[in-house]
Amino acid sequence: MPNGFLHQLVITGLESEQTITLAFGTAVMGRQAGSDILLEHALVSRRHAQIECTPTGCTLTDLKSSNGTSLNGEKLTARVPMPLSDGDVIQVGPFTLTFKQEAVAVEPKPEPEPEPPPKKPEPKPEPVKAAAPPPKRKRPSPPKKSPPPPPPTPPLPRSSVPAPNGLTPPGLTIHSTRLLPYLPGIYHTDFMSRFLGIFEAILTPIEWNIDNFDLFLNPSEAPAGFLPWLAQWHEISFNDSWDEAKRRALLKDAHLIYGRRGTRWALERILEIYTGRKPEIDDQSSDLEPFTFTVRIPIRRQELNQELIQRIIDMNKPAHTTYKLKFKR
Repeated sequence: MPNGFLHQLVITGLESEQTITLAFGTAVMGRQAGSDILLEHALVSRRHAQIECTPTGCTLTDLKSSNGTSLNGEKLTARVPMPLSDGDVIQVGPFTLTFKQEAVAVEPKPEPEPEPPPKKPEPKPEPVKAAAPPPKRKRPSPPKKSPPPPPPTPPLPRSSVPAPNGLTPPGLTIHSTRLLPYLPGIYHTDFMSRFLGIFEAILTPIEWNIDNFDLFLNPSEAPAGFLPWLAQWHEISFNDSWDEAKRRALLKDAHLIYGRRGTRWALERILEIYTGRKPEIDDQSSDLEPFTFTVRIPIRRQELNQELIQRIIDMNKPAHTTYKLKFKR
């Protein structure tokens, strides 16, 4: 009857497939030379994960790898062992490892035979003393050689290589994550991963801008430096005294103001955005002179820039009209 288990891993890589038998104990998998289960790929950490087998079963533990380890499609929590069952699928970078567990009969070990009692050693005859050889002349010792240089320091693992200046922009790494998988497995080296990472660091931000360019056209979300470019669409030039909030509010209604330019509503809206209060424009009173209107702003004169308000009115009123500007007393 079966009284034991045979544990195996079927490893399917980019270009090959192999089956290994797991012995009792701990087997570490990674891309570092000397690993128990060697998986050579840039997406695999030097010490990626480990499998620990006992007579009762096996467990899988992720060793805080850079790209993580998946068990049956679910990413494992680092340093937390997970039990393995027959048919479980492990994903490590581009490698797929299928765990197999078969029941086998283990034959009992034969009991060792008792060792015979030790024999008494026979007395050895005393050796004949030979004549002492003549003393040899001492040769001068050769000059001491300088110690060999220390071995080169191995490269740091991917997760601990510091980026230039100690900072990495969000969403970017010093290693390739998109271009490297298109190359054959022979090129999946640390140098090639870093080399392709240079091009990804240049092209990826450009692709982000193209994919999200609609955000640049929204006055509420566009970068502050992009607002003057949007203002040119409506022939608007901002004054230096306008803060960012007023500029964004003006651009939101610019399409309405531009279409009704020269009307009372357009002038009221621009003055309301700048002053924060809705002005009163009177162009219907009987005591007004022809082509004349009155602008009343409910704010004290000292609290506003009168010269700028006059400039706003001059740029948005009909060219043949005049006006009188009044403030709150």
